[in-house]
Amino acid sequence: MATEVIVGVHAVYEALVSGERPVESIHFHRGATRGKIQKILEIAAERGIPVRSEERHELDRRAGGRLHQGLVAMARGLSTVPFESLVTAASPLIVVLDEVQDPQNLGSVIRTAETAGATGVVITERRSAPLSAAVARASAGAVEHVPIARVGNLASGLRLLKDNGIWVVGVDQQGGTLWTEFDYRAPVALVLGGEHRGVRRLVRETCDVVVRLPMAGRIESLNVSVAAGIVLYEAVRQRAVAAARPRP
Repeated sequence: MATEVIVGVHAVYEALVSGERPVESIHFHRGATRGKIQKILEIAAERGIPVRSEERHELDRRAGGRLHQGLVAMARGLSTVPFESLVTAASPLIVVLDEVQDPQNLGSVIRTAETAGATGVVITERRSAPLSAAVARASAGAVEHVPIARVGNLASGLRLLKDNGIWVVGVDQQGGTLWTEFDYRAPVALVLGGEHRGVRRLVRETCDVVVRLPMAGRIESLNVSVAAGIVLYEAVRQRAVAAARPRP
């Protein structure tokens, strides 16, 4: 698998602690050895990972112009999991992204999914942002902890989820149900659309239900990561309430 550049303190730290892929070397700015950078250097020393102190212009070159906070790592590229593996998770809460092409948006959604305890994220093989260093940085390292699967035909993938007892819930302004009116305690896959077309028609028609978020202002839609956060945490709230109720 190709070597990938990871930039930024949080992204490098999470790549190290997750242990999901080998980190081949770490490069830091001379003198930048405080706080979490110091912890990263200690972990690298324990694991025998080569560490090099470099001038800022060398780090700038390695980072390709991206903001690196004085820290860059070289690691194996991110790998994905088989789509079918997400079906077998306990109490699935899956985030499905229909052609999200902006790396910042993709990374932000993955970060939100990880903090909400989602069991996986699904992205399309075509017209989706690649799992790049920009996505890793935008996710604050959450890409290291959330199973991510790719699917070629999204509508077919959603039908597989439905066949395995997972409710497929679209999030779209054309939805007929308010987002709070659905019961997310069941196994659920949330489908959110990309920046340009939202949830595509065929994908929307494959959903069991489509929920909407009310738009009271003049802007017609929310950023996909914001919408994902609102609906995910409604699912978290409902599941927490159900778990707190005493058993009869």
